[in-house]
Amino acid sequence: MIGESIPDQHKQASAQLAAQIDHYLATGHRIELVPAGKSGEIPFTAIGNHPSNLKAKRNKHVPRVRSLAAQGMTASAIATTIGLDSRTIRHIAKENDISLTEPA
Repeated sequence: MIGESIPDQHKQASAQLAAQIDHYLATGHRIELVPAGKSGEIPFTAIGNHPSNLKAKRNKHVPRVRSLAAQGMTASAIATTIGLDSRTIRHIAKENDISLTEPA
């Protein structure tokens, strides 16, 4: 306890990392250098059609948002009524030229 030497944690971590790298290289793998600011190459098709899916989901709510906005409801009131986020309601309104009542 008192007086016993405590092993340097940094040296232990460095030795463990070096052993892992040696094992990785010994099993036939190669180390690839990735330029700063990149996390790897991902083709655009990997993203899929996510934005179109979101737009299609928003479009389902357009008639209801238009109707509630015509009644003079605010974005947050419409969001609460429909069960969506108020930012989504504002996005729907902006995409479809729907005027929303400003909060008092």
